[in-house]
Amino acid sequence: MDRPQTLLDQALAAVREERPTARALGVELIGIVGSVARGEARADSDVDIVYDVVGRPTLFDLGAIVVELEDRLGRPVDLIGREAMKPDRWAYMGRDLVVA
Repeated sequence: MDRPQTLLDQALAAVREERPTARALGVELIGIVGSVARGEARADSDVDIVYDVVGRPTLFDLGAIVVELEDRLGRPVDLIGREAMKPDRWAYMGRDLVVA
């Protein structure tokens, strides 16, 4: 018998499905961090998705990716640029990273 799909499963699937479009816009979606990655998400939790810049995405491009992911997941999404994080912040958040 299959286990019920978790929010983490749904988020990973959404990232994998959106990855080709994001890559075409210059964004490499990496994975999930935060409460969803730790299995501690509540009904009002957002989904934190880490990305790397591999091209020249505009803010409009990033916004389009967020909207698509929010539509797929039915909840708010935060895109977190890994290169913009301070090393100590990434060391903390990166421990929870679940790669998509």
